[in-house]
Amino acid sequence: MKFLFSWKGILIAVIILIILIVILIDFRVNGYARYDKLEEFDFKLCFGTYGMQNIDTFENTVTKNLVLSGTITSEYVMPEHIKRQIYKMMRDMDILEFPTKLELPIVDEDKANNIILTVVIDGVEKTVECKVPWGYKLRGIGTTPVRIYQFLTLTGYIENSVYKSGDWQDLPKSVGGYL
Repeated sequence: MKFLFSWKGILIAVIILIILIVILIDFRVNGYARYDKLEEFDFKLCFGTYGMQNIDTFENTVTKNLVLSGTITSEYVMPEHIKRQIYKMMRDMDILEFPTKLELPIVDEDKANNIILTVVIDGVEKTVECKVPWGYKLRGIGTTPVRIYQFLTLTGYIENSVYKSGDWQDLPKSVGGYL
């Protein structure tokens, strides 16, 4: 206990405090600084065949592709805890540094899901696009490039969170399909 109140103890404590402050400042400048404010965070995710389905937190809507019956758009306010989780995922993967287009080998352009994510974080807008072949299975980072794996994991999480919502379940069933 004597050491803590001695000059050496106080000096060591001050040095540790200064180091922590420097680390925090560096983290804020070079790390997550642009991901500060959740209230300045919205996104629109278009997905599915021809990208005709979407989740839009700018307009608080969800659009479902009914195939032969067209599309239907309904009001949808994403629950705060899900939006925070999506925000965290985007922050952790540094979505603002992603390339505009992610490439997977496509055999038939007509048999691909178009995924387009537009996000605005603290006034910075970023759009990322990826075409995914029908039936593509996300197997892991070893078989899928890291950025594509992160992007498909994120967009899959967003899609599934909406599919599970009562708002999506209340929409009419799709009629028909694509060949």
